[in-house]
Amino acid sequence: MSNGKRRSVDNFYNQNGPCCAGCDNWRYVNSVVGECIKSAPVSEGDRVSMLGLESVSMSCGAGHILTNRDHLCGDFIDSGDINE
Repeated sequence: MSNGKRRSVDNFYNQNGPCCAGCDNWRYVNSVVGECIKSAPVSEGDRVSMLGLESVSMSCGAGHILTNRDHLCGDFIDSGDINE
């Protein structure tokens, strides 16, 4: 991902506080959606369920749960910038 998208995700977290955008377990797909690597991969249908979409026209296959950057769950952790 480009530095611009990473900066967008970081800025969102800094402005909004604890959320997926700042979680060590979240890997962004783009500046708005990412996948939670805290749990095991799931089926394609379960993977997109947290996004609240009625229908998805693209196939993303099985993988980790996708969440919006503003989502917050009980497993949130931020141990500092892990990219440094």
